[in-house]
Amino acid sequence: MIMKSIYNCIIGFSVLGLLLLNSCKKDDVEVVDVAFTANKTTVAVGEAVSFTIGSGAHAQSIYTGDTTRNFEFSRINMIENKGYTETQLKTGVYGVRLPDMKEFVLEMPRQTSIPSNIKFSGEMDFYKGTLVPWDFSNATNNNYARFKISDGSPHTITITPENAVLPGMLRLTNAQLASQRAINTNANNIFNPQMAFPDGFDTTSTTGISVRFGVQFTIDGRQSAITYFTLTVRELADNLSFNIAAAITAWLNANPTANAKAGISEIKLIVNADNPADPNDDGDLLSYKGNAYLSQVYIGSADNMIRAFDEGVRIEYIHPGTEFTYNYAFNRPGVYKTTLVTTFIGRKKYSGNGYVSGRADEVLASEYEIQRRYKTIDITVQ
Repeated sequence: MIMKSIYNCIIGFSVLGLLLLNSCKKDDVEVVDVAFTANKTTVAVGEAVSFTIGSGAHAQSIYTGDTTRNFEFSRINMIENKGYTETQLKTGVYGVRLPDMKEFVLEMPRQTSIPSNIKFSGEMDFYKGTLVPWDFSNATNNNYARFKISDGSPHTITITPENAVLPGMLRLTNAQLASQRAINTNANNIFNPQMAFPDGFDTTSTTGISVRFGVQFTIDGRQSAITYFTLTVRELADNLSFNIAAAITAWLNANPTANAKAGISEIKLIVNADNPADPNDDGDLLSYKGNAYLSQVYIGSADNMIRAFDEGVRIEYIHPGTEFTYNYAFNRPGVYKTTLVTTFIGRKKYSGNGYVSGRADEVLASEYEIQRRYKTIDITVQ
């Protein structure tokens, strides 16, 4: 009797396992044809078009084709369909750039020698290696521009940033960036060299070294005043992040006839800067002596200078057997390709004997089978 009970349990668990396995099998996504029509395809400016959308999709959105609603510049089209990366969209020819602005990026790990747009008032060389002898993990092993700060006197690094133009140079506020639909609407007017100052540190060091820096830039042949900053530096590369927004505003006010769109032709970083306005600074306070290493330089951000993806209008779920009418009036003449995006979602993907993700709050769209279908209607606005 005991053996029979054990046998029945084994059979029972086996059947249950088969049922669970079958229930976990991935089904194909069910795709149906969703009706999409317009009551008119030629209208006057301001005259509404009624688009009728049928049921069957799990989610849908409509791109009317005019400015900010053009499917060609949507995330779905640019990334999912065309396969461009975020970096390509921001820095390549594919991103829709806002006018007149330009960021600057210099990354030493990509270099094989000192770039021609870096100059130094002292000794400088190209360095490849680690920054500190106790970097046993090799985490800092990379390419750097190395500057010899021979004493506590001022030493100047000069960078020509390819005529970068920052939002502050065009007096663009956060609200104005938002109105132009920048990806990031917080104006970035940061001069951001990433540098390390390892001399004087050892494995027991717990605090950094305070160093005074000066920043001065040239726009349209006219120099700014030097802006002074006091920062704490460490033995590992860190972002110095000098906010030069106030200095830009002061330059604009002092040079009302200059052309800020000409860009920054030169920017200087003075290490061990002597601030004449500080009576306690006799040139040897807040200074650093030794080698300094430059990893990268960022001036501004492409996020301010690339337009955000165009977005469609989300259509609420349309129940089976019903339809939805979306009315829209175009305010400018032209021919607009209106696109309906219908999305169909399959069951959650499984890996091995469980979910791809183990927690409900970690669910990603990539964990589901998703298929999209597209329909277009050309609308002529006269």
